[in-house]
Amino acid sequence: MLDLDLVEEPTHTGIDIVGVAEMKRHLRVSNSKMDDIVTSAINDAADMLHGVDGKLNRTVFPTTWRRYYSSWPASGIMRLPYPPLIEVMGVTFGGGSPPDSLTEGVDYTVRTVNMIPEIVLLRTPPQVPAGPRAIAVTYRAGYVTYPLKVKRAVKFLAAHFFENAEATINEPRQMAVNRKVEFGLDWIFADLKVPNSYDQWDD
Repeated sequence: MLDLDLVEEPTHTGIDIVGVAEMKRHLRVSNSKMDDIVTSAINDAADMLHGVDGKLNRTVFPTTWRRYYSSWPASGIMRLPYPPLIEVMGVTFGGGSPPDSLTEGVDYTVRTVNMIPEIVLLRTPPQVPAGPRAIAVTYRAGYVTYPLKVKRAVKFLAAHFFENAEATINEPRQMAVNRKVEFGLDWIFADLKVPNSYDQWDD
């Protein structure tokens, strides 16, 4: 099971992805009295995409995570969940205070060419007593610049939330978003969503 801590919460919100004025143009709304409702819809939409429970299986807002391992992986590869990776801040091990650490470029290198960023060990790592949190990787993930498809996804969802104060009902079932929104998001999610097959992140 993935052992992951949130070290530093994001400071960004949905309006850092899509501003209120931009969203109002998308909605064709000009009344300033609607600004709070528009803001809420944007933030709700972005929150729906971000993080551990997000629809994209990604980190959207810049966030600091710490992933723990009980031992060094036999493959020599440590995968970092919920990309995209901004930076690896440290790989530490042992029970000391402060703990021992590996050095990038000497002990490991960071590989980001695949969908899932990886720490690749360059040599046999030091032995550590096996334990639930014997090894810790601290890293920042999220978008430094929000891509167009993320902005579009936020706009699609925010427009739905703005127009529907409650979940819509289509056909015989109740849905969080309606069929038109689902269809519009499908092609975006096909490109951005990390497949569910990665859910265990080779833990």
